[in-house]
Amino acid sequence: MSDTALEPSKSIGAFSDVPDLPTSGEEAYVYFHIDPTHTNFINRIIEGYEYLGVMTSVDTSGRCMLRCTPSTRSLAIDVLRSLSDYVTIEN
Repeated sequence: MSDTALEPSKSIGAFSDVPDLPTSGEEAYVYFHIDPTHTNFINRIIEGYEYLGVMTSVDTSGRCMLRCTPSTRSLAIDVLRSLSDYVTIEN
């Protein structure tokens, strides 16, 4: 076993200067609802737009979020709106 000290976690809680969430980029996330059976379908479409964002299921009821940046948010919303038969965007 090594005698070197353990480093603190690199998670956000380990930093003394935790970013202010309203300006951390999270404000660009887009939350939406889908039928959970369409999760893979919607995710594949999002993946087809490289660098648009990363889709994450928030819960089992079909609430999802698209982690995008301020510069890709409007395109992400446009893409999700074009899928209105499957997607309901939260306001």
